[in-house]
Amino acid sequence: MKRRLAAIGAVLVALLAGATGAAAGSYFTDAAPGSEVLLSGCVVRFSDPDGAPSIYANASHQSTGCTDVSITSAGRLRVTQTVTGATEHPIIFAFAQADETLSARGISCGASGGTDDTEYVCFDARLGRALDLSDPRDLLRMQGRNSNLWVGWAHQNGTNR
Repeated sequence: MKRRLAAIGAVLVALLAGATGAAAGSYFTDAAPGSEVLLSGCVVRFSDPDGAPSIYANASHQSTGCTDVSITSAGRLRVTQTVTGATEHPIIFAFAQADETLSARGISCGASGGTDDTEYVCFDARLGRALDLSDPRDLLRMQGRNSNLWVGWAHQNGTNR
């Protein structure tokens, strides 16, 4: 009986692996050369008294390819980019790095999306939940004179495809 169950298990594993490989393989494309990469990013600062986000740029902080920052009705941070067209400029990666001020508060953020605009969900480990930035109390968890979220993207440059 144990051998029969082991055989059935092996067949199921093989079938699932084959099905998963075929499905996953249908999304793969050839690797693009590194020379076809577009980089953009900015620093989002939460220094306004109410915590409202803004793009922070000065002699030491550059904003490249970011045009606007806002909060969605779902309470997510949205950063709008100049890199548009998901098929012309497919996303390679997006990141959000909380600075030492936000990290000390237990706040981290993750990107969702990556072309045209990206929404970020910010999680507060001290509260044990995602922050709703449309709620003034949650937004104040982000507020601080030097509270920064570093965001960035790498896209394939579709003009060379």
